[in-house]
Amino acid sequence: MTDDITISRQELYKLVWSKPVVKIAKEFGISDVAVAKICKKMNIPKPGLGYWAKKKYGKRTKTKPLPTDNKGGLESYTISKWAEPDLKPESEAVRKHREYESMAMNTVIVKSKLSNAHPLVQISKAKLSNPNTDRYKRCYGERGGLNISVSKSCISRALLIMDALIKALSKRGYETSLAGGYDGVTIVNVDGEEFNISIQEASKRILADDSGKKRERYSYEPMYDYVPTGRLTLQITNIYYGDKSVKDNKTQRIEDMLNSFILILIKAAEHEKVRRKEREIENREYEARVQREQEIRNKRKQEKQSVKELFDNAATWNNCVLTRDYIAAVQNHADGDDLDSWVLWAIQQVDRVESGLWLSPNDVQ
Repeated sequence: MTDDITISRQELYKLVWSKPVVKIAKEFGISDVAVAKICKKMNIPKPGLGYWAKKKYGKRTKTKPLPTDNKGGLESYTISKWAEPDLKPESEAVRKHREYESMAMNTVIVKSKLSNAHPLVQISKAKLSNPNTDRYKRCYGERGGLNISVSKSCISRALLIMDALIKALSKRGYETSLAGGYDGVTIVNVDGEEFNISIQEASKRILADDSGKKRERYSYEPMYDYVPTGRLTLQITNIYYGDKSVKDNKTQRIEDMLNSFILILIKAAEHEKVRRKEREIENREYEARVQREQEIRNKRKQEKQSVKELFDNAATWNNCVLTRDYIAAVQNHADGDDLDSWVLWAIQQVDRVESGLWLSPNDVQ
């Protein structure tokens, strides 16, 4: 894309329901993530995962209508390659993964009952069989379980989600493991990159029930209680940029977004590899710069030392000239039995000092 393109809300709505977002992104010269963000800004519904696969095989599909109430969203948007510097087109590898995850046959299905559970899920189920709760009414088990922090009523659901996700990741060649910690550290290895994932339940803060209690003026008792909402979030906990989670919302639960979460992991892994290469280049450039600066400092220090030696030698040479004049004056004005031996000694000393002043060019650094 060489020129800016301004598109209306109605035009973009028709476009996203006429062809896959990946193709639209390619036409605009931006990433499909950028297209999705633009749709969000304009309150435009998009086809869900599997829509185009169903349409291809003649299965029934449902088109979501464009909301008449835009809720303050944009009515038009100017797409510019300069306005979206951080939304580069996806790599071919990520695009292939996106196509794979969008195929109906690859949809991750969460079972209604836990059966033949993954070993990590079995461990976590045992750890959470008699859980403790924190102030947010979220349960936690003994050390060594999956990172699940939900209310008691959501434990079964969280285990089912984790079971489906871990098995789906394993099918794609990505292994899940555990590290230490009371709430567990759940590690997913994607193409050599490690990510910590967790399931957490949101809590709602309410005023504490103080009936029948007398609160002291400076009491440290909490003024609020927390009640679980049943809304879960599946997230990557050790990255701080870009998309890193899927959440229950009004139209979808995270059970329906596991393919999207897997894609988030894949994209994060690619991003980390790029960042590592960039850091390696930056480190090499930094080390080279430090070395150059050190060489300059060393050269300046050496030159400063050479200049000092130059002036010291000049002063010494001048002293030698004066000393020879002095020796000659002594010879002309003094006498004595020891004069000749003293003159010989004095000349030898001046010669010795002078001999150290005459350096060849190769001796000068």
